[in-house]
Amino acid sequence: MFCGKCGRQNDDNAKFCIGCGQPLNAAAPAQAAAPVNAGAPAQAAAPVNAAAPVNAAVQPKNAAPKKQLPVKTLIIAAAAAVAFIIAIVVIAIVAINAGKTINLDKYLTIEASGYDGYGNAKVTIDWDAIEAKYGKKLSFTAKAKKEYGDWLSLTSPMEILESYVSVSLEQYNNLSNDMEVAYTWNVDEELKDYVKCKVKYKDSTYVVSGLEEIGTFDAFEDLSVSFTGTTPNGCISMEYTGSELSYYDFQASQIDGLCNGDTVTITINGSDMSYYAQNLGKVPASLEKQYTVEGLPEYVGSYASLTEDFLNNAKSEAEDSIYAYAANSYNTATSLTDLQYAGYVFDYIKDGSGYVNYYNDLYVIYTGTVSNSEGSFAATKVYFPVRFTNILLADGTLSYEDNRGVCGSTYFGNSWYSTRGYINPLICYMEIVEANRDYYTAECGDGFEVYAEYETISQLSDISEEYKQALYADAQDQILSYIANSYNGSSTATDLAVKGEYLLLAKTQGTDFRNNNRYVVVYSATVSNSQGKFETTTVYFPVEYDGIVKLPGDEYMTTASVGMLGYSTFADSWYNTKGYIDGTQMYSDIVTSNRENYTYEVSEGLTEFGN
Repeated sequence: MFCGKCGRQNDDNAKFCIGCGQPLNAAAPAQAAAPVNAGAPAQAAAPVNAAAPVNAAVQPKNAAPKKQLPVKTLIIAAAAAVAFIIAIVVIAIVAINAGKTINLDKYLTIEASGYDGYGNAKVTIDWDAIEAKYGKKLSFTAKAKKEYGDWLSLTSPMEILESYVSVSLEQYNNLSNDMEVAYTWNVDEELKDYVKCKVKYKDSTYVVSGLEEIGTFDAFEDLSVSFTGTTPNGCISMEYTGSELSYYDFQASQIDGLCNGDTVTITINGSDMSYYAQNLGKVPASLEKQYTVEGLPEYVGSYASLTEDFLNNAKSEAEDSIYAYAANSYNTATSLTDLQYAGYVFDYIKDGSGYVNYYNDLYVIYTGTVSNSEGSFAATKVYFPVRFTNILLADGTLSYEDNRGVCGSTYFGNSWYSTRGYINPLICYMEIVEANRDYYTAECGDGFEVYAEYETISQLSDISEEYKQALYADAQDQILSYIANSYNGSSTATDLAVKGEYLLLAKTQGTDFRNNNRYVVVYSATVSNSQGKFETTTVYFPVEYDGIVKLPGDEYMTTASVGMLGYSTFADSWYNTKGYIDGTQMYSDIVTSNRENYTYEVSEGLTEFGN
C-alpha cells in the first residue's frame, strides 16, 4: 500500500510508513468503492456498517464537478502534484542519510610522548563516541544480508565499520618537536557494500609538540679496554662496570690480529637510541670511540731494530753454542780453531696473520777451521750459522724465544766425516735465504751479503782464467789421488793433461744453485800395464763442478764438487778404471742425455766426440 502522507510504497501488512512513520490504517476508509460514473450520481454501494439507510441515495464524497476542467489545467496540476511528491521523497531520503554520515576527523586523536628526537606517536579513533551517536542508526545492506544471512547475528554494523577503517602515520618513532607527520585514512571500499552509512575524512598532517628535552651520558666512561697477546696477533679485551649498559652492547671493529699502532673502533647500536631514551631518560653522547693498540710485545721487523747490547749478547751466545757443539760431537782427532764472526742473516715473516711458528730469525754466522789429526779429511773452512728465533721487544727490552743452535749439515770432502754448518757458504745462503723467500723478507750483512749478489755462470767465457786454473788443479788432484789409491803397481797413467771443457746450463734457473749449471773439466792420460794385462789406452777423466757463481769482486764459488765421472773396462781384460775410454760415449753420457733440461757448450778440444 502507499502512504497517504508521503506517497511511499509499504508492505501490505505494515502499520506504519517506513518513509515518514505515519500510521497507515488511518489514511483512508476501508473498502471504499470508487464511483462508477464520475459524471452523475448513481446507486453507489454504501460502505459496510455505514450510518446511512440501506436504500438511501448517497452523494459520493468526491463527486465530479458540474463543469469539466480544461485539459491543460489538468496536466499542470498533475505535474505539480508529482513534483511535490518527489520533493517530499528527496527531503525524506536526505533527512534519513544525514543521520548516517560520519565525519571521522572529529573522532581522531594523535598524541606524541617521550623525549625530543625520540618521541613516539599514538593514534586513537574514539569508536565509543561514534557508536554512541551512530550505532543505532547503522544497519546492514541488502547485499550483506544476502551474502551472509544469519551469520550477521554474530556481529554488528558498528563492528564492521571499525574493522574497515584505520589511520596510518608517516612516522611513529624518533619524533622531534615541530616535526610534521603526515597521516592517511585507510577506508576499505567494501564498507559501503555491507553497512548503510557514509563516512567523510581528510588526510592531513600532525605537528609534533610537547616532547621533553633529552639528556646525554658518556657510554664509554665505565668501559675498560686493554690489549693482550703479541704483535701481530694481539687481542682486545673489554670490561664494562657501569649500570646503564651491558658488556654485550659494545662491538669492536677488530678483536684479534692486532699490532701496536692499530686503531680499533668500539661502537654501540644506534638503533637502540629510543630504548635508551625511554628506559634511561637519556641517550649516549656518542655512539663510538676509537682506541689505539699499544703496549703489546712486538716481534722485531728489521735488523736495525736490534740494539748493540742485544747483538753482542747474541754473538757471545753463538760462540758458546758452536764450541759446545764441537766439544760434544767431534772426536778427539778432530778440532775446531780460528773461530771468527762472518756476518748475519735476519729474516721477518711477510704475513704474520694466523698461526706462525717463527715470526723472525737472526742467524749469527761464524767461520772456523775444522781439521783432523789423523788425515781423515783436509783442514776445511766451515760456516756455522746459529739461529735465534722470535725476537721480541717488550717494554723497551729485547729478548729471543729460543736458541736453536748450529744449522745445516755437510760432509767433509772424500770422507765419511760430517759436521753441522756448511762448507759452502752459497749452500748456506740458499737454504737460509732463498729456500724461504716466499714467506720471509731477508737482510744479509757484515760480509755475508756478498752471497746475495751472485751471478750465475751461463757460458765458459764467464769463468775467469784464474778460477779455471784453480779448478784444473783441483781436478788433477782428484785424478792423481784416485790413480794412486786405485791402480795396482803394474798400472800407470802418464801424460796427464787438460783435454777440454763442457758447460751445461739449465733451461730453467732456480734457487738451487747446484742445478743451474754443470761445469766439467776433462783430462786425458795414457794408461798402461807393465805386465801386458791390457793394451796401452788413452783414458779421459771428466771431473764435474756444479753451481758455479760469480760473486762481487771477481770472486767465484762452486756450490758442489761432484767428482770424477764415468767407468770403463779395458779391452780384452778384467781391468777397469774411472773415466771413459770411448770419447763418444763420454759425450753421450754428459751432454746428449741431459739435452732435455740443459743447453750446452763444448770447448775446442772435445768437439771431435760431438758438438
